[in-house]
This record gives sequence, structure tokens and C-alpha cells, in this order.
Amino acid sequence: MKWLIVLFFSPALLAADLHGVQVQGSCDIKVVPDRGSVSFTTENQSKDQQVSVKSTNQQMNDLKEKIQKLKLKDVEFKTTNYHVYPVREYEKDHYVDKGTKVTMTMEITTSEIARLGEAMLEASKAKIQIVGQMVTFLSLEKSQAEYLKCLDVAANDARKKADQLAKKLGFKVGDVKNLIESPAQISAPVPIYAKSMMTNSLRGAEAPPVEAGTQNFSTNIQVTFEIK
Repeated sequence: MKWLIVLFFSPALLAADLHGVQVQGSCDIKVVPDRGSVSFTTENQSKDQQVSVKSTNQQMNDLKEKIQKLKLKDVEFKTTNYHVYPVREYEKDHYVDKGTKVTMTMEITTSEIARLGEAMLEASKAKIQIVGQMVTFLSLEKSQAEYLKCLDVAANDARKKADQLAKKLGFKVGDVKNLIESPAQISAPVPIYAKSMMTNSLRGAEAPPVEAGTQNFSTNIQVTFEIK
């Protein structure tokens, strides 16, 4: 009989040990990105493969030199595509060799988002045919800093909610008994232009204005406070 009494009260004792008030602390803020990127693509086709390759390389090297002269802060260059392939077209009843096409794409990234328009203008001078979509995003350093700030906001929010419940329901908030954090959520990179565009329209024009925009940054924590 004694064993039955112990087994009967053990779950109740366990539940009593977990008594507390559970609240969720939230943080949802808008952050201005500190990095921006844009890609440039050039295509050249010739009967002679070497001519196509040389023309493409010269254009990209010319573009890189022009952008380097802009002295953009924290600028980075990255080749994201280089494609060499034969071109054949069907004429009447057979395929005709049209030569070789070379396609190359280079991505430019900088912390001076507002000056990406200047890079686009230089691309038009280098006769780059296509400007790809521009995006803005958070650097790793800024993401980490904003994450810590967001944790502070979420923690303060959780404490305020617990204090408010204590005030209305007549109890005192004790120490933290349990804490669960949800991973921080960062919205996807923000596209500045929705579609690719030809740079011919920029020749002789001024550099287009570029705005960084904002990105959503959020995190949540679930906190259990002891009830005194």
C-alpha cells in the first residue's frame, strides 16, 4: 500500500516542481543592409573561337579596371559564369555552323550601395550588354551585431510580459527556470531591380540612383519564470 501511495503522488510532485509562468519574447525589426551586389554579363560570337574569347575577356578586364578606378569601399569581384559553346542554326534542311559564342558574368559587391549606379554606368562604357539584378544584403558582421541586439529586445519583451501578468494576477516573478530560443530569421536579399536590363540606354546618361531599402530581422525566445 505504501508503494502505491508513492507512485500516486510522484507525478504531482514533479508537476509542482515545474510551476512557473511561460511567456514568449519577440523581436521584429527592420535593418538597413550594408552590402550590395550587381552582375554584368557580356556575350561575343565569332567564326573564330579565339576572337570570341579574346573580345569577352577584354571587355571584362576593361570593366574591372573602370570599376577599380571608382575606388568603391570593400569592393569584391567574382566571376560567376564563363561559357564557351558552338552555335549552330537550322537553315532549310540542314544545320549551319555560325561560330562560337562566349558568355561571361562578373558580380561586383560593395558596401557603398548608393554607388552601384556608377558601376552600371561604367559597364555601359565598356559595352557590357546585360546588367543583372541588383540585390542588397547584410554582411556577416552586421548580421551578428543585429542578432545580439534582437536578443536584448526579445529578452526585455519576455520580462515585461511576465511582470504584467504578475501585476494583474497577483504573484511575484522569480528566476528563469527554462529558456528556448528560436533561430533568428532574416528576410531574403532585397532585389533593387526586378528584371535584367540592357545598358545601351545608360550611355551618355547619369548614374541611376540606388536605395538600400530594408530587410526584416526577427527572433523569438520562450522563457519560463519561477512563480514566487
